Amino acid sequence: MDKNLIISGLTLKFKTVYDDYGTFMEETRDPIYRTILKAFKKLKERDKVSVNVYALVEKLEFESELEFTKENLDILTDVIIPYFEDREEYEICADVMKTHSELVGQ
Repeated sequence: MDKNLIISGLTLKFKTVYDDYGTFMEETRDPIYRTILKAFKKLKERDKVSVNVYALVEKLEFESELEFTKENLDILTDVIIPYFEDREEYEICADVMKTHSELVGQ
């Protein structure tokens, strides 16, 4: 577990102070994408799910609430899967595809 990250449900709090948004996105993409996948799994039971991200970027507090519905399923196939394919994390890719299929089938 990363000591610079606190995860509580669908909330991520990064304790590192990032120099810029590019560095922030590069260094936090993995836990954010994994949490987005968890959010989509919760859409099996709910109509809308939010992921909250808190960080310090350029010494400013960064707060973002990312809302997801079943209408956002393209995020799974267009963003999340390519990221994990590039990292050769095929088990996660399979999990993403399973989640996508289950949500399309509802």
